[in-house]
Amino acid sequence: MTVAAQPSAQQPLAGVKIIELSTMITCAVAAMMLSAQGAEVIKVEPPVIGDPGRLIGTQKNGVSAFFHNCNRGKQSLAIDLKTQTGRDAVKRLAADADVLVHNFRPGVMDKLGLGSETLRGANERLIYLGVSGFGTTGPMSDYPAYDMVIQGLTGITALQGSDNEMQHINMLICDKITAYTVAQATTAALLARASTGKGQHIDISMLQANLAFMWPDGMMDKTIEDRDGIMDMSPISDYYQTLDLSDGSIALAPLRDHHYKALLEMLGYPELLEDPRFSSMGGRLKHMDQVMEILKSPRKEYSVAEAMSLLTAADIPCAPCIARDDLKSHPQIEAIEALETYETPLHGALTVPRPPARFEGENASQATPSPGLGEHSRSILETLGYSGEEIDALIAEGSVACG
Repeated sequence: MTVAAQPSAQQPLAGVKIIELSTMITCAVAAMMLSAQGAEVIKVEPPVIGDPGRLIGTQKNGVSAFFHNCNRGKQSLAIDLKTQTGRDAVKRLAADADVLVHNFRPGVMDKLGLGSETLRGANERLIYLGVSGFGTTGPMSDYPAYDMVIQGLTGITALQGSDNEMQHINMLICDKITAYTVAQATTAALLARASTGKGQHIDISMLQANLAFMWPDGMMDKTIEDRDGIMDMSPISDYYQTLDLSDGSIALAPLRDHHYKALLEMLGYPELLEDPRFSSMGGRLKHMDQVMEILKSPRKEYSVAEAMSLLTAADIPCAPCIARDDLKSHPQIEAIEALETYETPLHGALTVPRPPARFEGENASQATPSPGLGEHSRSILETLGYSGEEIDALIAEGSVACG
């Protein structure tokens, strides 16, 4: 850790220096989360287009909101790792860094001379974390991987649709699950280092992170291998059904008997209160597909407001299904101040979520800009001992970009 920044309850990672060599989400979001908790993050990018995430989705001044949402609060060093100067710069950065994270395919960092043994040999306190798509061994270890590919191999497409009709979750969920895994592993390794005095090498694959995430509920009906005496029940995936009404939809999770007493009467099915399939939790869990059919076919008409009033009166967990355009103005989201709006030179006014962990009960802010490509290249290289003339020459030859 550096001497300048000291950890506090609200900034527990202050003084931790992280070097991020990555594109897209897995390492970027992890590093941004750690930055929100006080870490200094230097993002190393190629000098021409940088992280391709800069170009994906809605943009302003040539930089996407997607990139901003994954890279707030970082510094950018745009340098070509295919050059000796680029590799030497990373070695100098890693020499006094606490953490290095990357998501290159297995073997690439070793070929660049930036492998774990090399960098940790020069800095035994370094935590070196490599993220791969499918792991470092096996027939698919060299394959390229993106979120939708991992959704397929982990069974998420089968769970979201069915085993016979696959369907993706329409966001980069596997990337973000991996990012949270990276962040958790990083902080655990920092805690271990506080006791051992030494860093370590960590491998995380998107495949394994998402299998672990999907398994508890997604494979609950396929976990027990000994079938003797087993009682098959509906998996959690069968419990999902919105209540669709004339002016919108409600997401609800009725579980207890008194929930269903109120719900069946509300939907116009009072006769089912005596039906053993619906009258007890055990009956409902065995026949969840039939229970969900009731939600699809209410006999009475309600508005969302009317239905919400009845459901909340019965203490049934529920919430209206909100369109994305309405999220920012929802009174509960406003009440907890989950979002913040601020201005940056590149994007102007924008709205982002605050960091969700409230250390000491305080609502944190990460109202910081995302870096322009190479915005901090000169200052970082100067700190590493490069002269102004050397930096100018690197810029002229295209090895370095300065924003």
